[in-house]
Amino acid sequence: MPHLQFDLDFEVTAREADQFATEMAELYAERMDADTDYAAVTVREVEAIHLGRATGDKTVVLQADIRAGRSADRKRDLALAVIEAVAERFGVPESNQKVVFTEHEGSQMMGYDRVGDDWSESA
Repeated sequence: MPHLQFDLDFEVTAREADQFATEMAELYAERMDADTDYAAVTVREVEAIHLGRATGDKTVVLQADIRAGRSADRKRDLALAVIEAVAERFGVPESNQKVVFTEHEGSQMMGYDRVGDDWSESA
């Protein structure tokens, strides 16, 4: 039951944002051995993002709220895949992107029909 929150400091159309959100839910499901049914993806345009190493005029930050339990390698794989996808889709340099993971116990992630459980390789 992740919530992937993308902050962009440039404009995108509603259609671009929707397509990107769907793509990121699918990428998350693929890389994190999950399902897209409970994934939430937010794409927000913000006025400014300061990322000290950034150059140029486009910056993206992903705040990924996920269930605890994934390995560092799995999270790194997702982060690199997201960075590559953002670079390809929006032309944002890799150095102008950041991914931050915040992990939650499964029970802290809820939908109308369920309370999340802990993640495991067999989940």
